[in-house]
Order: sequence, then structure tokens, then C-alpha cells
Amino acid sequence: MARKSILILLLVLLFTHIAAAQNAFPVMTAFQDAILYAGPGDSHVQIRWLPAGVPVEARERNSIGNWLFVSTPDDGISGWVPTGYLNANPDLHLSEIPINSDIPDGDPANVELPSLAALYAAPIISPISEAMIEVFERGQELGNRANVITKVGDSLTADPMYLTVMSQEAVVLGPYDYLEDTVNYYSESTALASTAAKIGMATYTVFDPMWADAELCNSGESPLECDYRRKMPSIAFIMFGPNDVLHNNPDEYAENLRAILDFTLERGIIPVLSTFSYSPDNEYWLQAVALNQVVIDVATEYEVPLINLWAAARPLDNYGLETTDGMHMNRSGFTYLKYDSGHESWYGLSLRNLLSLKMLDDLRLALNSDEPGA
Repeated sequence: MARKSILILLLVLLFTHIAAAQNAFPVMTAFQDAILYAGPGDSHVQIRWLPAGVPVEARERNSIGNWLFVSTPDDGISGWVPTGYLNANPDLHLSEIPINSDIPDGDPANVELPSLAALYAAPIISPISEAMIEVFERGQELGNRANVITKVGDSLTADPMYLTVMSQEAVVLGPYDYLEDTVNYYSESTALASTAAKIGMATYTVFDPMWADAELCNSGESPLECDYRRKMPSIAFIMFGPNDVLHNNPDEYAENLRAILDFTLERGIIPVLSTFSYSPDNEYWLQAVALNQVVIDVATEYEVPLINLWAAARPLDNYGLETTDGMHMNRSGFTYLKYDSGHESWYGLSLRNLLSLKMLDDLRLALNSDEPGA
């Protein structure tokens, strides 16, 4: 009887351990001391430090997954921390971590300057409006391809490391497993270069035929018109900033953005606008803040999707910008999408790609795009 009791006890302990392991949150540690915030963004109140090496459970995430709410098992230490500040855990699958949708991405109440508070108030990834579903459906009637995307912008967007790398076979999503279907769905379309994303491009040149590629575009065709004709996309990622900061005032910039949106929407293409990162050390800082506010205002006016890259990049070193020119997003050094090492918390281009993939994922689900278009 004693042996039988011991066997039963061992079996109970084994099944209890298995059940606990199945229900447990992934345990991680910070590789260096990290600040814990009251919410998923650096404008939230700083709570305390998370010492390096202290085991914490990843209990919640923001919608993107680049911020985690972590806590010690006894809740003695808890708060929000960028995912990339934690040592990689192969058991971390963001699809299995509950999303906290109650806490906003930013807390403008903690920002002193009203102009900056307005930028922090905008979500990092905006909701998809019903108007965009109608645009997509109209585009399908016009012959646009459901699984094709394109890029519109200056050198930051023309960068082959932005979105184009989706077409490579080497894609490592790491904990961002929930993005796999979206990457597979749109990846092939990114291999074809855009004629509307070019070094030196600005909102005031994208309609100028002089900027069009003579080998790819028809006579008298603008870069934007040429790109939409060649690719017939359903979604266009649009970001202009550093060049316009030098030459456009906010009113001119807003007028140009509206013209781009009108042209895009008329063709049944969903435009995804993006703010741009900028350093306060740059002499055009105030102009950049004003233009970024224009982006948010115009996106709200047209009910188009918005990526608030400006706010998302603030916690990164040098705001995710190269130290050499202070304009272009800095890189991890890897030439493919790689998210198993926390690069999105340290490198601007990795973060921008992640935000764009998240927006694509939201769009694909909202549009019910399950099968590739013609």
C-alpha cells in the first residue's frame, strides 16, 4: 500500500507540474537594468527599475507586442518594458499573450509641450475604418490585386531594407508568430520596386513626370501614376518627411498630402500614412513637429490608417536614427527580417518594419483577404 500511495503521489505531482507549465506565463529576465513604465510607451510614468537577471513573467502585451507587462510571481515588481530589453525566450509566442487594449500607447498628460502631447496622443497603429473597407472593395472592382502592396516616399521608404525584405526566404519572426500569415500573403509583391519611392522624393515631386523612371514609365506619367499602374496594389505605405521639412510649410505639406490621398483613394488603394522620427537636436525640429502633426490631422480627416512612427521611436537610442546624418533609420546589420533578438527595441528600421507588418496584419484581417488576388 505504501508503494501504491507513493506512486499516486508522484503521478499527482507530475500532472500538477504539467498543468502549471501549460498555464504558466513565459519567464524572462532583463539583460541589463531596465525602467518599468505604467504603460506601453515612454510618455507613461516611470515606476521603478527592473534589475538585470530578476525572473519576471510576461503577462500582457500591447497590440503590437513590442511592449510587455511583466511581473515577478509575487507581484513585488511589475510594469511595462520594451520587449527587446528582455533576454530572448523561445517559449515566448506573442499570439498566446493576452493583449491589454485598455491602456493607450501614450500618456499626453505627462508631456509638457502641447505640440508634443498631441503627437503622443495618437495611437501607434490606428484602427481600420469602415471607409477603408469600402475603398478596398472598390479597388477590387477596378482590378487591384488584394495581396499587392507598394511604397511611396523618399529615401527612407525607398530603402530596400524597408518592406522589400519581406520577399526574402530568410524571415525570422521569433516571438511575433502572429504575423506569419500576413508576411506570406504580401511578401511576393514587395519584390517589385516602386517608382514612387526614390531618393530625394518629396510630396511636391511625386506628381512631377520629370521624376519618373523613363525606362518603366510612360511619357508624361508621374512617378505615382506609373507605380499604381504597374503594380495595381491594394495598399500603399506613404511617408514623406526630411525633404519636405526643408522646403514646405505645414499648409503646403497638408495640401500635397491631400492630393496624394485623393489620387490614391480614387484608384481604390488604401493609403497608410506614417509620421517620421526626428531629433530635437536638429535645427528643423520645430518644423518636423509641425509636419508630423499635419500627418496625424490629415489621416484623421480622411479616416486612413496611420502609423505613428514618431512616437514609437522615441524610446530608441537617438530616436532610431543614424548618428551620421540624423535622418535615416539605423539598421541592425542583418539583411533580412529578424525579430528573435529584440532588434525592434534598438533599431529604427527594425521597428518601422514591425509596425508596418502589424498594420498589414490588421488590414488583412479587416479586409478578409484570405486568397491572393489575380
